[in-house]
Amino acid sequence: MASPPFAKGKASSLMAEFVASSSHRSLAKLRDLDPTAILLLFTPVMVPAGYLKDQQRTSDADAQVDSKAPVSTASRAALLATDPFEMLGKALSKQHSRVRHVPYVPSVGFTDTHDHFLEKAHAVLVVSCEPTISAGASPGTGLELTLAKQAEFVGCVATELEESGRQVPMVNLSFGGDEWENQVPTYSRIWVGEKYDAESVVNVVKLVFDR
Repeated sequence: MASPPFAKGKASSLMAEFVASSSHRSLAKLRDLDPTAILLLFTPVMVPAGYLKDQQRTSDADAQVDSKAPVSTASRAALLATDPFEMLGKALSKQHSRVRHVPYVPSVGFTDTHDHFLEKAHAVLVVSCEPTISAGASPGTGLELTLAKQAEFVGCVATELEESGRQVPMVNLSFGGDEWENQVPTYSRIWVGEKYDAESVVNVVKLVFDR
């Protein structure tokens, strides 16, 4: 199925911003990955901003199309039963068969398990994002800490790769607003949208694989 023109244009505009950056060089290497190479995807254990609203719209639309399905609101609990970033992992797997999706808990950080997967990876994507904020709640220092912990994880991955001496391309895909811009180191970083939803996943796949 052809992708929406907007998605293609969005991905192209994102690419234009990083033509001369280390992120662009890493993307170029990603696109040359051997079919047998392992693409490692690290994602935070949290509900990213934009996800619940996007899934709500999808659930309601599906219910209306299927005459046998009741038109109802998908519960928050049901949506949270699945890793939000599974959608991204599956989309990437359609372009490259050997994707390994490994979650990380920002407050726990980089562990031996992450190191084990990193040692076998030929390319790495690390996702960082702003979490969903409950209605009426103030982001406050909690948001700053969450962003800082994710930035710390990204830094650990980059350091481990550098110390290993292996030429493994790594890109940090970040979702969020101005607060995130101030928290994340500039190396290998690409901003891919203010929120995480189905449209942004399409844009990420186009950006990573240029397809």
